[in-house]
Amino acid sequence: MAAYELVRKGIPVTMLETGEDIQHGTLVRLAGRNLFRRLPPMTKAEGFVVTGDPETNLEYNYALGGLSNQWTGAVPRFCPEDFTAGEQIHEKYRWPVTYGDIAAYYEIAERTMEITADPGDVPSLPAGYCDYRQQVPKDWQSVRQAALKRGQGFTTMPLADGPPYLLLSRGTSFNSYSKLIAGLVGKPGFKLITRAHALKLEWDGQKKKVVAAIYCDRQTMAHHRVSASAFVVACGPLSSPKLLFNSGCNDHPNGMGNSAGLLGKYLHDHPREWWAVDMDTPLTSLSPPAYLTRLPHASSNPLLASSWTLGAFGTVGKIKSRLGQKTTYFGVQVFGTMVPEEKYYVAPAKNDKDEFGCPALEVHIRFDENVLDNMVKARAHLMQLMQDAGHKGAIREIVPTLVPGTAKHYGGAARMHASPRFGVTDGFNRLHDIPNVLVVDASCFTTGAEKNPTVTVMALAARSADRLARDLRAM
Repeated sequence: MAAYELVRKGIPVTMLETGEDIQHGTLVRLAGRNLFRRLPPMTKAEGFVVTGDPETNLEYNYALGGLSNQWTGAVPRFCPEDFTAGEQIHEKYRWPVTYGDIAAYYEIAERTMEITADPGDVPSLPAGYCDYRQQVPKDWQSVRQAALKRGQGFTTMPLADGPPYLLLSRGTSFNSYSKLIAGLVGKPGFKLITRAHALKLEWDGQKKKVVAAIYCDRQTMAHHRVSASAFVVACGPLSSPKLLFNSGCNDHPNGMGNSAGLLGKYLHDHPREWWAVDMDTPLTSLSPPAYLTRLPHASSNPLLASSWTLGAFGTVGKIKSRLGQKTTYFGVQVFGTMVPEEKYYVAPAKNDKDEFGCPALEVHIRFDENVLDNMVKARAHLMQLMQDAGHKGAIREIVPTLVPGTAKHYGGAARMHASPRFGVTDGFNRLHDIPNVLVVDASCFTTGAEKNPTVTVMALAARSADRLARDLRAM
């Protein structure tokens, strides 16, 4: 997204992409419903050492488009309170941006994605731009009313699933390579280098800034150097801090952006749970899925919340959803949150090396009891809400997924804050002590919301690129 915006603003860009090929899957859509989706596989990441929860998941994807090859396409916006609620605990949890600061950039991102959504605001979920409109079925309106009584919204999950009729040889409609980068290839001022795995940034002690990036050609294993005026880092929430750690030098011996010792700290993730529900009354099978937003911030503990995605479950349920038929069971995915704490971190491993000879990355995170308790309460809350709406039900066996990494939503290890006492990056994603380096992936998140982070990452990246373009033109 940052490259896309910089090129649109007339700034020459050289993009180093560790991947080489688009991964192939299958997506078939008919009349606004996904008839079939096969996602390409991921592989277990190498070059990491787990010291927190031993079950921590570290799957990765070194392919063009990265994890957007496996993405479900959910694009809910954060709401205004998501950026401010943390300050009730401590000023270190206050984002240096507001919803108003990035609202226009949300729309820039959304216009690239062919989103299906309900265009109306609901509690805790501002409406975004959508190309295709969809509302929850009429027989679910009682659930919507029960949700509103609790201050929650119940609406269509905003999804970047593309047009109503579609046949793709990729597993996802929106892919960050095909929808953003492929269109830039061949344009003046844009150069894409694939199989280029970034190893470190090069510091000039006299100029007091970063002047080059060193990368490894993953085919030949030869090292190359690319010079530039500014550097946008978007290696993912774990690998971006790793790159900065690897870039230590005389002026920054503990890694770039780490003058306050914060790099890698405050790592957080989404706890995620899957389960199915049997109902005593039939309801229209949901496709696209519906989204139940969090309880109001004013009635919740700061930075602890849940959201619920309700959709078709099982082969028969999915067939019924394609046909618009009713069913007595549906599937639920719950995203929770955790309060980011300094004790959860990524850092260079003391003894292990990665495939490039650099220090492996130690990943230390686990879900505390308050996080797990919040997820248990989310089960009871949904079932009571459904009962109040006139639909009594029971939860089937719960799929055991409550370990870090299953959501693929790590964040916070290069967090943004207005003060360098509490943040690695500032409100425009620039390293506080090296402003010609920007970190634009979810590692910049000050706190996490109970929502999929993708469109917020894209909005922040677009905003930071817009500011960078203005700064470069003024040089």
